[in-house]
Amino acid sequence: MADVWRGALTPRRAWQLTEHLPPDSALAASLAGGPEHRGWTVQTHLLAALLDAVRFADANNVRVSGGRLKRDPVPVPVPQVKADKHERPRLDLSRHPLAKPIAPGGKSWPAPEAAR
Repeated sequence: MADVWRGALTPRRAWQLTEHLPPDSALAASLAGGPEHRGWTVQTHLLAALLDAVRFADANNVRVSGGRLKRDPVPVPVPQVKADKHERPRLDLSRHPLAKPIAPGGKSWPAPEAAR
């Protein structure tokens, strides 16, 4: 980021570089909620869910067939994405003095020809 302030890197280029970071990068982990998210991509979340499903299905098969389990299956601990505390309200410009309603079909109301 120092290169942006020095002028060696434009803000647009810095934005482009951060957009194409891998999903298991430190920035992605920080945005998801912290360092415990490092390495947790969509694929690893899906694999954890699949492993949980197989474990619980196996336990159910044992129970249905009359067997007893030594212990119940334990789900894979997955880091939870933290809720955004600073969620902004949706921008509503419908009461703005220059706002015009949109007619069906996406055309402005009144039609541009009629406004002349």
